[in-house]
Amino acid sequence: MSPHHRLIAAVAAAVTFCSIASAEVGLPAGFGIETVAGPESVQEPMEMAFAPDGAAWVTGRGGQIWRIDTGTHATQSVGSVPTDVSGDRGLHGIAFHPDFPRTPHLFVAYHLTNAPKDKYVARVSRWTVTGSGPASRIDPASEKSLVEWEGDQAGQHVGGALLAHPKERVLYVTTGENNQNANLRKYCDDPNNKAQALGDLRGKVLRIGFDGSVPQDNPHVKTAGADPRVYTRGHRQPWSLTYDAPSGLILAAENGGDLSDDHDEVNRILPGANFGWPKVFGAGLQTLTRTNHVDGFTDPWFHYQRNTGASCVGALIYRPSASGKGFPEKYRGALFYADFARKSIRTAPVNPKTAKPGASEAFLQGLPAGPLAMQLGPDGAVYFITHGGATKASTNDTVARIVWKQH
Repeated sequence: MSPHHRLIAAVAAAVTFCSIASAEVGLPAGFGIETVAGPESVQEPMEMAFAPDGAAWVTGRGGQIWRIDTGTHATQSVGSVPTDVSGDRGLHGIAFHPDFPRTPHLFVAYHLTNAPKDKYVARVSRWTVTGSGPASRIDPASEKSLVEWEGDQAGQHVGGALLAHPKERVLYVTTGENNQNANLRKYCDDPNNKAQALGDLRGKVLRIGFDGSVPQDNPHVKTAGADPRVYTRGHRQPWSLTYDAPSGLILAAENGGDLSDDHDEVNRILPGANFGWPKVFGAGLQTLTRTNHVDGFTDPWFHYQRNTGASCVGALIYRPSASGKGFPEKYRGALFYADFARKSIRTAPVNPKTAKPGASEAFLQGLPAGPLAMQLGPDGAVYFITHGGATKASTNDTVARIVWKQH
C-alpha cells in the first residue's frame, strides 16, 4: 500500500490541529517543533526542495508549487502544473538544478491529465524559473519533457521522487511498480514482472541527464533488451531520494508490502543493484513462502518489519548547518527516517567506517498526522511535511521543522 492509500485508511483517526508546535508530541529534551506553513498556506503538500537562498519550495498534489521563506514564513505560489489526481497520482517530486539560479531550471514529477483510457502517464519535466526571491515564478511556456512512462490506472505505486546529483550532474528518478496488492501471488514469481523487467521503466530508479539524455556510464547501456535509463530495479514504491555528500550515499526510502511480516526499507542506490521485489522482500526472503532465502539480490541498507503498520517515506543522514549549529553530536552523521503510518521519525547511528546503520531509537512520536516527506534544511533543522486529508486538503496539511533549542 502506498503512502496515499495508507493515508486513506488512517484518515478517520486524524486529529485536527492548528499548529504542530501545540500538539502533544514526543521529542528528546531540548528539541522543539516549529510550524513553517499551515493549511491556510499549503494544501495537500507532498515534497520539498531548498533553493540556495534558503527558501523551501513545496509541491502540492493538485499541481501547485509554493515558495516558503523559512525565516518570515511568507508563502506564495510560484506556479502550477495541470496534473491527474486520481488514486495516488498527482504532482510529487521536485529538485533544483545544482547551479540554480545561475542555471534557472526546476525539475518536477507529475501525471498527465490526458492519459489514454484505463492508463496513467507519468512525466518528469524541466521548467525555467524567472525572477528571484519572492518574485520567482515558473515560466508556464518553458516545459521540456525529460522522461515519461505509462502504467495501468488500476495499479498502485507510482514513485516520482527526484534527486539532481550535484557531483554526477545527472537526475535520479524513482518509479513505482504499479502492481495490484491483491494479485501478489499471481505476479510475485513472474520473471517478466514490471519491477524486474529491464525493458520496463516501472519499479526502478532511473538515471538521466538534465536534458533527458542517457548517461553512458549507466549500468545497462549495453544490455540487450534493457532500457538504458534503468539504474536499479526490484523496487515496490520508492517514495523519496536523498544524497549525503560527505559519505556519497544515495538513499531511497521505500514502502514495503502489506503483510504483517513484510519490511519497509531504506535502500542504498548503487549501479545495477536489484532489490528483488516482487520475488523477495527484506533481506532476500521469498515472497510466497515467507521463509526461504533467495540469493542474487541486493539486501536493504536498513529495514524493519511492518508488524501492525509501516510506511517509510523519508531518509537522510543528519549534518549540521554550514555555521556548525544544529543537533547535538549524538545525532551528527546519524540516519533519520520518517514513517507515515506510524506518525513518527526515528534515528539510528551510522558507522562512519562501514557506512552501516545500527539499531534505531525513537525521536519524534505522536504526530497528529503522518509525515509524508522529510528533508534536511540549510539551517540544520529537519523539515517535514504532514498531509492528513487523504485525497483532499486537510487541517493537518503542514510544513514544519524540528529544531535544537539549547544553543
